[in-house]
Amino acid sequence: MSSQVWFKLSLLVSLATVMLVMIQLSWAFWRQRRAVSNRVQQRLSPQGEASPVSSARVTVGPLEKLLMRADIHLSRTQLLLLGLVTLAVLVALQVFQGLVVMLVALFFLVSAGWVYWKVRFQKQRRIIHEELPGLIDAVLRNVDAGRSLEHALISAFDDAPPVFDPLLFRLRSAVEAGREYTRLFEDFAAIYSVPSLVMVAIALRTTTRFGSSIRPVLQQVADSLRSQQEMRREFLAATAETRFTAVTFAVLPPALALYMVTINEQYSRVLLDTGTGHKMLMVAGVLQLLGMMMIWRMIQGVGRE
Repeated sequence: MSSQVWFKLSLLVSLATVMLVMIQLSWAFWRQRRAVSNRVQQRLSPQGEASPVSSARVTVGPLEKLLMRADIHLSRTQLLLLGLVTLAVLVALQVFQGLVVMLVALFFLVSAGWVYWKVRFQKQRRIIHEELPGLIDAVLRNVDAGRSLEHALISAFDDAPPVFDPLLFRLRSAVEAGREYTRLFEDFAAIYSVPSLVMVAIALRTTTRFGSSIRPVLQQVADSLRSQQEMRREFLAATAETRFTAVTFAVLPPALALYMVTINEQYSRVLLDTGTGHKMLMVAGVLQLLGMMMIWRMIQGVGRE
């Protein structure tokens, strides 16, 4: 390897390191300003507006929220290491293979990461929708057994899938501290985009404030969720062929391009080393993105709650 290549590689690594340090400093500065702003707002808020019983909320940062929605358990250190490894791979591709190869690899990495996150997020939402009717029935059984509504909720969510663990942890803490807990269900519903939990939160708030019976509302929510799940299964069975065709159309062009580049080195050289090949790759990438967006919009409502 020539000294010029080593110099370019060291220069790129140095630039990447400087950019990473700047990003970390900017992130730390932004978080510090946000914390100061929150403290100032809390001090400036009139004491008369504060309710006698504080409300528990699900407060997570953007990064934690993104990971929690897809049930991805990675610490900040692991994410930083993953980002550094990805950056090092991209820098190596740019040095040894060129800018076009690096951009193509970046496109595939971003697409694969987005698809992986989206699949896991939809899986979490599906679990919530499938388990929520049974949890509501468990709450009603505990209430009928003589337990209070708060302890009935905790007992029901104790046997729930792990996706409900963040809600259960905050719910138990709020009940033990005597805080208002209905906002937790609204925050949890906003994280996973589950409107049914908002209905549960409204029913719980109405019961705690006015003492009305919660059984009719919760029973109606459970029945509507079961009917939605039944309709969803029928709809998925009727549209299985359409969804498979859409996924095939989205995956097949990149797979064919990768296969042809792998088995035909001359073909790949034309694409990667010539101006015409670069234009073809850019046009193909734009068309592929447009096609994927159109297919996604066409099947966006298929199988979703």
